Amino acid sequence: MDRMDYIQAVTRTRVLETRLLSRAVIERMVDAKDMEEVFKILGETEYANVMRGITRVEDYENILSSELKRVYKLMYEMSKDKIVVDLLALKYDYHNLKVMIKEKILDTDLSDMYVSINTVDFQRLKTDYLTDNFKNMEPRFRQALEEVERDYNENKDPQRIDILLDRFYYEHLYELAKETDIPLFIKYVKDSIDFTNIRTLIRVKKQKKDMKFLEETLLPNGNIGIDELVLSLNEPIEVIISKYRSYDISPEVKKGLEIYQNAGRLSEFERLMDNYLMELNKPSKYVNFGPEPIFSYIVAKETEVKILRIIMVSKVNKLSPEDIRERLRDLYV
Repeated sequence: MDRMDYIQAVTRTRVLETRLLSRAVIERMVDAKDMEEVFKILGETEYANVMRGITRVEDYENILSSELKRVYKLMYEMSKDKIVVDLLALKYDYHNLKVMIKEKILDTDLSDMYVSINTVDFQRLKTDYLTDNFKNMEPRFRQALEEVERDYNENKDPQRIDILLDRFYYEHLYELAKETDIPLFIKYVKDSIDFTNIRTLIRVKKQKKDMKFLEETLLPNGNIGIDELVLSLNEPIEVIISKYRSYDISPEVKKGLEIYQNAGRLSEFERLMDNYLMELNKPSKYVNFGPEPIFSYIVAKETEVKILRIIMVSKVNKLSPEDIRERLRDLYV
């Protein structure tokens, strides 16, 4: 990957960064009296282009999904190497694989759950899958689909579809990150795996499930070994906090687990995870040659969309501004 190939892309990304929503705009939306006012504020931003034709505030999800689709299309056009964008688009492929398999085995229509962001031609992949034509599929998708079908035929447990495809997704993601040899991308993936594994550990602990179940749901390729995580299942939260204090993610893990211990909910842990991953990307603002700014801009845009979704869902449910602020993530700008 030649860093000099990204001079023009980085220049364009710097312009796009100036259009990201500021904290002041987010605060105006948080304090807005209702969704109509939120829409009015959003219409003053670059989201105005994807708001055309949408008249009902209940259709806010169409705005957010259209904006993300627009951003991914633009980033694919700008990036010299498709893999830079694939790293962040890949999760939508695996989401769609989950939906596709469940449609088939449960014999039900889940078409409204598909996401229109993909690293491959998903309609072709779906047609191949439904006609048992696996030979032309991307090898890692083929392996995932064959293994999940085999497992379902053996266990008849739909829950395992998500567990297995999450594992295949993170293994695929790690392979892509290693292929780029870009330190930011590798660290982003490995730290994401650590956060996901610790969250899984706490959930399994809360559900009082055994070590075998935990081992099946944990993901490889993180900084923290699976064996170490499995042995933590029967340990108190205080010991778990102390055990992982030497890792980069430790401050957020400590805060998140302390809040979980007091309040019994993991939502704060997830917010801290998002904030950590955002901080990890902020140095890209000072990279002038290379793919990191494109990657980090997509992370920033996805976080922005997540923040807007939190605000809009909260407004629909008439939550107070104070309650909304507790749920918000940090911005890139």
